[in-house]
Amino acid sequence: MVLHNPNNWHWVNKDASGWAKEYLQKNLVGISVEEGGVSAKVDKLLSMDGDVDVSQRKGKVITLFDVKVSLEYSGKTKDDEDVSGTIKIPEVAHDTEEDEYVFEIENHADSNSKQPVKDLVRTKLVAEIRKALTSFAPALIAEHGKDLQHAPGVNPSSGFPKATVHPQTKADTTAAKTTTTKTGNAVVNTTTVTASDEFRTTAGELYSTFTDPQRITAFTRGAPRQFDGAKVGGKFAIFDGNVTGEFVTLNEPKQIVQKWRLAQWPEGHFSTQEINFDQNDIDGVTQMRVSWSGVPVGQEDVTKQNWDMYYVRSIKQTFGYVFLLLSPASHLPFVFSTHFFRVTDSPLLLDCFANPLSTDLSVPQQSRNTGISY
Repeated sequence: MVLHNPNNWHWVNKDASGWAKEYLQKNLVGISVEEGGVSAKVDKLLSMDGDVDVSQRKGKVITLFDVKVSLEYSGKTKDDEDVSGTIKIPEVAHDTEEDEYVFEIENHADSNSKQPVKDLVRTKLVAEIRKALTSFAPALIAEHGKDLQHAPGVNPSSGFPKATVHPQTKADTTAAKTTTTKTGNAVVNTTTVTASDEFRTTAGELYSTFTDPQRITAFTRGAPRQFDGAKVGGKFAIFDGNVTGEFVTLNEPKQIVQKWRLAQWPEGHFSTQEINFDQNDIDGVTQMRVSWSGVPVGQEDVTKQNWDMYYVRSIKQTFGYVFLLLSPASHLPFVFSTHFFRVTDSPLLLDCFANPLSTDLSVPQQSRNTGISY
């Protein structure tokens, strides 16, 4: 609906961020290229951060936008090896020309054999993305410009009926009745959260850490309240019930998809958490990529802080057998009050208390520890 704005003279502004994200999702995801038996395609819009506005002043409609876009791609080599990675575009702006876009391309679990796919993305796929981005601004104006301007010769007030004047009567002192309608499911505004961390272990070991109840007990510092097993439909409740969920997809050792929620979220509301394990055989690390779709707005930082503190750090410390003193984090929604130590060399721990100023804790982790090294 167009606001009352005679002759389209006054400044009118409209936020089009939601539409922009849907547009990029529709027009970028699915772009694909193939050359010499090597293929690549855009699979997912991971994020779009920034502002997208359409404005009108003195009869002229303009766009003002500046966003950062992150995409996920996949592909195959000549030898049918699966490859995946990310394409980051630091700036998509209203004043950016087609040849000015910058693309940051990274393969997950990079290796020499996967380089042809990365090269194809850089030379061919990026060119197609450039073309798609050039149509963004015109489409933005076409879609939202009509909401900001009156058509020439139109009186925006002509469609309203004349006001009816009622004579004033004695005020009714009876309070007006109010009606409250309660729906079964409250509407929750949500967003997507992502995280990425590296572990010095295999994808298989890391996958087992999220599916083996003994490993879960170890890094959560307590037995699960519920664990139906690592199977589709298997439910779990860990961290004293502060995290609950249900397994949706299990693809050992590459991927886990599950329903996942924090206790303080709206009752019955779950996000969809996708965990991908990409093993890099060159330097012996596994990259864990995590995305949550459906996180309640306002819970983004809480979700990432808890994931980093109670999952990522705890897993590294537990299975790396690192000497550690954890301090409770009172600003997080659930807190472990127990201080604990994990060490493979108990004389080192005793020496810390006997000679706290002389104990050398600068010894590299792998020279002190044994077992799985994260």
